[in-house]
Amino acid sequence: MSTTDPTSRHCPPELLAGAKEISVGPGFTGLLWTDVRTRLSGPARQYLRSTFPAVAVQAFSATTEQYWADWLSDGKLDQLSGLVVVLDAAGLPVAWVASNDRRFGGHRCFYANSAGVHPDHQGTGISSTIWRALLRAAIVKAAPRSLYAVMRTGNPLVYGAWSAATGRSDTTWPAPGSAVPEHVQRIAADAAADLGQADRLDPRTLVITDAYDDTGAGLWTQRPTSDRTDVDEWFATLLGPRDAIVLVVAFHPIRVMFDEALRQARRALGLRSSRSARSSRARG
Repeated sequence: MSTTDPTSRHCPPELLAGAKEISVGPGFTGLLWTDVRTRLSGPARQYLRSTFPAVAVQAFSATTEQYWADWLSDGKLDQLSGLVVVLDAAGLPVAWVASNDRRFGGHRCFYANSAGVHPDHQGTGISSTIWRALLRAAIVKAAPRSLYAVMRTGNPLVYGAWSAATGRSDTTWPAPGSAVPEHVQRIAADAAADLGQADRLDPRTLVITDAYDDTGAGLWTQRPTSDRTDVDEWFATLLGPRDAIVLVVAFHPIRVMFDEALRQARRALGLRSSRSARSSRARG
């Protein structure tokens, strides 16, 4: 990674058109695009294609740069409803999150399409910060109804972070030892169908067999671990190297807006929040 002075920042001008800058941390620039099809310019796309894949393969060690070049194709980018990219002081990507607006099982859903953090910056809280930037707007838009965050993942760290994000223990599926409600099964079935993997989904466990069949060995040479041994062991038992779960998390707008207000108040008062999970190498 760059050894540029972290107090200075460089943002390539071709990335600024159509983007909103968000606060990420000292030495970083966070750029948010909504309605990616119309707001992410051609020059910005070319810049990402020339710099992004080399970062992504370090976050997902079993993938190739061609895999991510395909992910950055116009057809794939134009399907995104939101994209956040974090740049380091030299203007190189170090983290990203991307989402789609979907309606699964008759419910409004926030589909977490992809996310990743360069290994040098994992554990800094970047991932949770930029996910909040996308998720907050989606929750407000869905209010007063609940918003279901949906993603395909084989990463126990991602599972732990998202299940903790609601502040409740009964709004995440699947969960060890718990049955999956019928409405969540319908959401997962529609999500799997949207991925072209409906025939691989087990509705009882929400496991998609061979979910990552476009890579030879899955996404990682070794599956990431989380801060929870029980979740790590559950994932090791539940999933093969190319398998994934459809993770469904319910967010209730009033509760989320209250928690966000409390978080901002604590921050203003200089109080420490609870320790966030280590940054994810997640990809849905």
